[in-house]
Parts: sequence; C-alpha cells; structure tokens
Amino acid sequence: MLQPIERPVTAGEVHFGLDEIFYSRTDQRGIIRAGNDVFQRVSGFSWEKLIGAPHKIVRHPEMPKAVFKIMWQSIQDGRPIAAYVKNRSENGGYYWVLATILPNEQGYLSVRIKPSTPLFDTARDLYAEVLKAEANQNLPPEKSAELLIARLQDLGFNDYTDFMTQALDQEQNARDQKLERVMTTEMRSLSSISELLRQTLKFQAALLTDFEALQSIPNNMRIIASRLEPSGGPVSAISENYKFISADLYRRLAAFASGKDNLCQTMVRIVSEAIFLTRSARNLSEVVRAEEGSSAKASESERGYLADLETNYLQRADAALKRAAIVSGELYQSSAEIRRMMLGLDTIRVMGRVESGRLGTVGAGLGATIDQLDLRHGEIAAKLQNLMNISAKIRNGVAGKVVKSAA
Repeated sequence: MLQPIERPVTAGEVHFGLDEIFYSRTDQRGIIRAGNDVFQRVSGFSWEKLIGAPHKIVRHPEMPKAVFKIMWQSIQDGRPIAAYVKNRSENGGYYWVLATILPNEQGYLSVRIKPSTPLFDTARDLYAEVLKAEANQNLPPEKSAELLIARLQDLGFNDYTDFMTQALDQEQNARDQKLERVMTTEMRSLSSISELLRQTLKFQAALLTDFEALQSIPNNMRIIASRLEPSGGPVSAISENYKFISADLYRRLAAFASGKDNLCQTMVRIVSEAIFLTRSARNLSEVVRAEEGSSAKASESERGYLADLETNYLQRADAALKRAAIVSGELYQSSAEIRRMMLGLDTIRVMGRVESGRLGTVGAGLGATIDQLDLRHGEIAAKLQNLMNISAKIRNGVAGKVVKSAA
C-alpha cells in the first residue's frame, strides 16, 4: 500500500485536514445549489456568492482543459468519475483535492478528500506537462484529453478509468491509515482485487505475445517436412494438423484477450466499475454521517437528498459487483477451455517428438522445432493457469462482497 505523505502547506495554499471531507452539488447546468461548511470555509467564498454561481467560480487557471473535458464527458453520460483537481479560493489561494463527481437526476454531487499519496505527485507533474502542451501547441480540449490519456498509458495505466480507480483506492487507503482507521475486510478485499486486475492485464498481453510467436513454428515444420519426406508424409500431416488447431486456438484467444470488448478487458472494466462505485458510495456515506453530526446541519431536504443518493450508489455498487462476479466466472471458464484446447496441441507436439526420434539424426531439425514448441507450450500453459487462478480469486472476492451486502 502507498504510504500517506506529510506535506507542508506552501505559500498560498489553503489548509484543510486529512480527516475532513466536503461536498458541493450543482444542477444539470453546473450551478451550485448546496454544499457543506467545509466547502464554504476552504473556498473562502460566502454562501451568498456560492449559491447560484457556476461551479467554475472555484476553478483554478492552472488546471489542464483535458481534465474537465474527460470529467464532463463522463458525467454527461451518467458515469461517475474521479480526478485530482486544483481549486482556487476567493483570496487567490489554492487547494488540491481528489474529487469524485456523482451524476444523479438532480445534477451532480462532488465529494472531495485531501490527496496524500505518491500518485498525487505523479498527477501534478503530468498536469504541468499537459498544461504546457496546451499553451505551446494551442491544443483544443479534445486533443489535450487525448494527450493526457496517452501519457497515462505511457505510465502504465490501461486508461483513465484505471487511473482514477487506482487513485481513489490508494487515497482512501492512505487516508484511513493516517487517521488510524481499521481497514475493514471489505476495503482490504477491494484493494487486493484492484491489484489482481493489473496482473490480469499483464498476463493477457504476455499470452498474446507467446501465441504470436507460436504461429511461425508450423511453417518451420512444413519446410522441414518438405526436406525429409514426400508430400503427405507423417511430418507434413503433423505440421498441418498443428497449424489448423493452433489457428483455431489463436482465434479463440484473440476473442478472449485482444480486440475491442474482449473478455479480459470486459472483466477489468466491470470489476473496476464495481470497485469505483463501492469506494464512491463509501465516501458518500461519510458525507452523510458528517452532516448528521455537524453543528451546522443541512436542511432536512438536503439530508434526505444525500441519504437517497447514498442508497442509490450503494445499490449501483452492489449491482456492479454482481456483474463482476459473473464475468470473472466467465473468464475462469474461458481460460480453462483454452487450456483444454492446448492439450490437443500437446498431443500433436508429442507425435512430432516421436517422429523426430524415429528419424534419428536426420530429424535433428524437427527435434529443434519441437524443442521450441515445448518451451512455448510450457509458457502459455503457465500463463493460462495464472489467469485461471487470478479470475477465481476475483470471482470469489466479489462474490463474497455480494453475499455480504445481501445478508
């Protein structure tokens, strides 16, 4: 787990505590309709200036247009999103937050916590880079967003969703650790699942590389067969059978681990959504509890709005977990099926080894080719087994959370 970092408050920075959580909500046009006392205090604006003002009243000029482009696209589609955001206060100061924006029927709710992990430093450096590119190249928001996502991928994130899920996961864990909160079994499970997802993508990419390398071997076998025997001989038949089955297997693997909406990516996307929604619902629950204990309580209608939204996001998180349990089970079954298909290739490989032995020194070239198959088959089988193990752990983890939430 990334450790929380103690940062001294710099010149112009507005201080607020790691234990504080604040929110503001807007209508569909982005006009501020409410917020809590922490939001008002940290922003420095009076309520008279905040209520009825566009939310960009707290936007800092040193934020890349890319971030707001990505955020606005997401919430307009009804999808929650998280982002590191630098806001400005009325007196010209600034404050950094990790904001989670939750769309709802009445508009948008933004819940903010204080960031404290090394990932926050990474984000700030990346923002500075993108902001510079926007200025120097006069990039429109669309191109700036493309640049930001490309740079995140360069840093090892699958996409922006992967980045924001890791950010929310790590920041909440670091915050809990600093505040000496006991990490619940649920939160520990979510963090473990998040790490398993990253392993899934690594094995997915490695599998494709191994299978692509495997495709040239049947061609080598055919060339060797043409030198050793007349057309239609046993080595030729072995190479043709191997080519046919491996091509079918590669097509299955491509649907499983490459291309748009492949099963690996689908599982990662759905499980990431489940993690993100669960984390978001937890933040929202903290806001609700904070409002209930606040000396300056929100109106009854405002508390009802927050409680209803909490219920809605808890339900959405539970539904996402159920989908995640299903798709992780499908990934396990597909991994097992592809592994069974590999056994068919292994049978042909063994036949090639037998034929190589029968040919003796004449079949040395065939023996070397079979050695390559031995190596590739072993690597692929190991990766498929790892994928099965990972998907089983994810399936059991999310299924356990579904059962707990339904109890």
